[in-house]
Amino acid sequence: MSGRFDIDYSRLLRYSLIGACAVGVLALNYCSLSRHMSSNSQKITDYTIPEEYVERNREPVVAGLFYPADKFLLDKDLESYLSHSAPLDKFPIQPKILIVPHAGYDYSGSVAAKAYLTLTPFAANIKNVILVGPSHQVSFNGAAISGADTFSTPLGKVAINQTLVKNLLQYPFIKINDKAHAAEHSLEVQLPFLQKVLPNFQIVPMVYGQISPDDLASALEPLLSSPDTLIVFSADLSHYYDAETASQIDNVTAAQIQSKRSDVAPVQSCGATGINAALELAQTLKLTPEMLDLLNSGSVSGDLSKVVGYGAWRFGPADDEADEDTSISGDLKSLEDFASVHGTSLFKIAQISLEEALMYGKKYSPSRRDYDNTLFNKGASFVTLTENGQLRGCIGSVFGRQSVAKDVADNTYAAALEDKRFNPLTAQDLPNLKISISLLTGYERIRYQDEADLLRQIEAGKDGIVLRSGDRQALFLPSVWKELPDKQEFLNNLKLKAGMTPSYWSNKIKVYRFYTVEITDNAN
Repeated sequence: MSGRFDIDYSRLLRYSLIGACAVGVLALNYCSLSRHMSSNSQKITDYTIPEEYVERNREPVVAGLFYPADKFLLDKDLESYLSHSAPLDKFPIQPKILIVPHAGYDYSGSVAAKAYLTLTPFAANIKNVILVGPSHQVSFNGAAISGADTFSTPLGKVAINQTLVKNLLQYPFIKINDKAHAAEHSLEVQLPFLQKVLPNFQIVPMVYGQISPDDLASALEPLLSSPDTLIVFSADLSHYYDAETASQIDNVTAAQIQSKRSDVAPVQSCGATGINAALELAQTLKLTPEMLDLLNSGSVSGDLSKVVGYGAWRFGPADDEADEDTSISGDLKSLEDFASVHGTSLFKIAQISLEEALMYGKKYSPSRRDYDNTLFNKGASFVTLTENGQLRGCIGSVFGRQSVAKDVADNTYAAALEDKRFNPLTAQDLPNLKISISLLTGYERIRYQDEADLLRQIEAGKDGIVLRSGDRQALFLPSVWKELPDKQEFLNNLKLKAGMTPSYWSNKIKVYRFYTVEITDNAN
């Protein structure tokens, strides 16, 4: 019996070994399959971003042709154009529209600079710039927006406002068309100027082909309801006429713009459609055009046989709407009270700033830790430096755009070292220098019948006067009356300062008065 149940250990061992091998093979196959299921053959060190996620940047195509490709040379050129064209601060009327030429900077840079300078007092307010220009390279119907995310120049990249792009694409005549932008210069040449004068902005780049000014204006009008939006229409004027003929044509164009007649013909401008759209917007929104400059390429090249015309305009609210005809006597009382309480501190700031400038060549920045918080309210000031009774420097701010403490410190430094009428002061001059600070009120428009009526209204010894005609402007502080006590002489010298002749007069000249409160070393 027992033999029936005897165990064959050798066979059992053989079967066990076969089973173990089978399990091992299955385990190896599972591990291999698991590895292939949980990982790819590619290495993460070989990873590249898929094309659809790469930032789409429109590279500059006319850098080195229309303007310098080197960022340092470009910045230097822009600085030169802007500084040589710089007028005094304008009154606070923010432009809503600019018309700017788009030729090479050697030819039209000085004209373009005059348009972009009008943005500087409002630079922090402008966040969106709609660039509108004609297509020179590609023919198409409607208007074309770039599909890029950014446009770049040697000065860096500027982002495109995709929200505004989506809004504009709702119009059937506006499409994404990168071919229209690929080699186009009319928008690109505007960017370096904008990068120079605006600290933080986005763009919407739009070039147009065959499109009516009505359609273009209708799409752009809603964007101007935002106070942070500017439209720049890129346009040159007459092309390849002799200088005399070009001047006649361009003067006609200027007259049409001034009267807001939207009938500029293509022979008058390569950007006629854009100019007409600007004029239709001006009519609808009651914007007033102001010509800033008008010339042609012959003034640069010397070749008067075939020239291209360039002009610059800005559009903003009418002066009559922008002016506040309120009395400034209340401002004067407030300034007198302010000076009585804080005059000593302001004078101390000026003294420290002067010492830092002359002894160490440094700018002084007042700290809130050291001065009353009220001194960091906005205010406009002039700082005058005299040595033995002779003027050695006078620099100021027409509008209160920063704290009065910093304004006084900055103007003291500038009066000592940056007034181009005088050699920079040195530490040796310090013991003999006298400081005078003028705090400025707001401005009050003087409305007159003629020059004689204006002279009757001016109060000698009290009024500071600003004279403005087109892009010419000059200011005299009330302290100038000490040197020029006669009203006519005062006015004639103010005209000279503004670049007019003493005998010149036009009832279109705008005149404003303001008052000042003086702080000197005798202040309590």
